[in-house]
Amino acid sequence: MLWLVTLLGAILGAWIGDLPGAILGAVLGHALDRHWRIRHWSELPARLRQTFGVEPVRFEQVLFLCLGRVAKAEGRVIPEHLQLARDLMQQYRLDEAGRLQAMRWFNEGKEAGDRLGSMVRRLLRREPQRSAELLDCCWRMALADGTLGARERALLDQWAGKGGMGNAEQSRMHQRHQRQQRERSSHKKAQTPVTSRDSLRAAARLLEVDLDAAPEEIKRAYRRQLSRHHPDKLIARGDDGDRALDGAGERIHRIQEAYERLRRYRGFR
Repeated sequence: MLWLVTLLGAILGAWIGDLPGAILGAVLGHALDRHWRIRHWSELPARLRQTFGVEPVRFEQVLFLCLGRVAKAEGRVIPEHLQLARDLMQQYRLDEAGRLQAMRWFNEGKEAGDRLGSMVRRLLRREPQRSAELLDCCWRMALADGTLGARERALLDQWAGKGGMGNAEQSRMHQRHQRQQRERSSHKKAQTPVTSRDSLRAAARLLEVDLDAAPEEIKRAYRRQLSRHHPDKLIARGDDGDRALDGAGERIHRIQEAYERLRRYRGFR
């Protein structure tokens, strides 16, 4: 963080009141620096416009600032938080530039202080109809890890108050997203069976590929094994027709199972 306003305050104070003025100006500027957390000179005009209400805040800006603040509220941002942020970028149909800006807002929101509350208030005064939309997204982020922390709840209550949302609506959002989170967790467990390390190694050996090979290499090994054990190939090599058909069917079934096991473990399609 740069001490831009501290420097400007000291210079202005010295011009107005010599040394005492410089000290007073530096103290006031330092307080603003800590509040704004400016990292580059280019950020100063935007902070001034936001503070004095010259520039209206955008819904997406406040949304992703709030999402970053909620994700960081309990101390650590986890992959589920980041994935939800990406899902919301897609939901709002942001283009590449918009996604990059949203991620910058998300990261900035992690360290946002009191100014975020004033931005929420200004936005919801101008667009009160979007208060439920904003809080609904924030509830999703708060429950992304399956639990609701005290700091997360305090932020949600604070922003709900600025949007005029009552406790009943807050409770409904909590219950709805908590239920949906449980359903997603149950579905994920059902779709991801527990696979032992030994069975994974056996699947890799059957496909003649390393367990940590790249997905494309695993796919090529799978196709190669299917081709090698095709009945026509076996007959062409001189195997008996009936035995070739019986053995090939069983072998191909095992190859397909091995491939599916590795595909689920590595998480590719």
